Amino acid sequence: MRILFILTLFMPSVLMAQFDPPAGQIGSHAIHVSSSQFVAWAKSAEIVRGPQEIGNDTLGLVTSGIDSFALLKAGENPCVSLGDGGSATLQFEYSIRNGEGPDFAVFENSFDGLFLELAFAEVSSDGFNYIRFPATSFTDTAIQITAFSYLEAKLLNNLAGKHAMLYGTPFDLEELRDTPGLDINAISHIRLVDVVGSINPQFCSRDAEGRIINDPFPTPFPSSGFDLDAVGVIHDNNPIGIISLDNYRNFSIFPQPASGTAYFSNPDFHDKKVNSYILTLDGKKCASFSGVFNSLGVWSVDVSNFNSGCYIAFIDVDGKKYHSKLIVQ
Repeated sequence: MRILFILTLFMPSVLMAQFDPPAGQIGSHAIHVSSSQFVAWAKSAEIVRGPQEIGNDTLGLVTSGIDSFALLKAGENPCVSLGDGGSATLQFEYSIRNGEGPDFAVFENSFDGLFLELAFAEVSSDGFNYIRFPATSFTDTAIQITAFSYLEAKLLNNLAGKHAMLYGTPFDLEELRDTPGLDINAISHIRLVDVVGSINPQFCSRDAEGRIINDPFPTPFPSSGFDLDAVGVIHDNNPIGIISLDNYRNFSIFPQPASGTAYFSNPDFHDKKVNSYILTLDGKKCASFSGVFNSLGVWSVDVSNFNSGCYIAFIDVDGKKYHSKLIVQ
């Protein structure tokens, strides 16, 4: 019993050391908007607004911001507020993939890194089934965090909004590896869901272990809830340094649509070795080929096993990379 008492006595300090501290402190995982890690930003957003104060219908829904404020680079637009339990679903020009380290980061507008409003992050590779990152909150729930109270970032993990404005909270798709129904190398949608910070079990949000998440509540304003600034992509399926073949001199893929065999043609590529891989429009690799252009600069590819639709063909000739669309009938 004495050992158990001692462990209980020191448990709060152990928990407080679990996660990374606020932006600007040693060991923080926050990523500044100016980081060269970011390669893209959201291109479309759909906001489902929540109430200004859940359980108080007289105040109505939040009204601050519009859907497009969630687009572009962090800091370039005002924010859009989600309200209690509201959500934002974002799409991107290219699907997001699992790379080394974090794969995307979410930006909120905390002005000081102390007053924090949180959101869950969820991802989907089909736009229908969403998987939530396992969130953790060790914030004490004995007393309600109010609109004038502060949170400690080091007690939070996998919760968007734990860092100050212009510093993104990173998420690593590797954590979701082997999740049924999710392709971590072809994420098409990201959904952010506001954490309802009430410690009232009737309204509260809970972390992955079932703990109540305590964050500022109530905030009965038109800008209530998580204030989404932007989502920055770190790893996507847009290969760097690839030249579009659609505008390349004398190049063609024919016939379009192809049926059985597709021919890649360019006189400049005669007798040259070629490597190619084919992606679906949502970034999934479906085939790879190697060969040699003939003396006329023509190379054939068997597409008889492809489903009908539009693809993107990537080819490598003499170390230079190109891409073009491929339509299969």
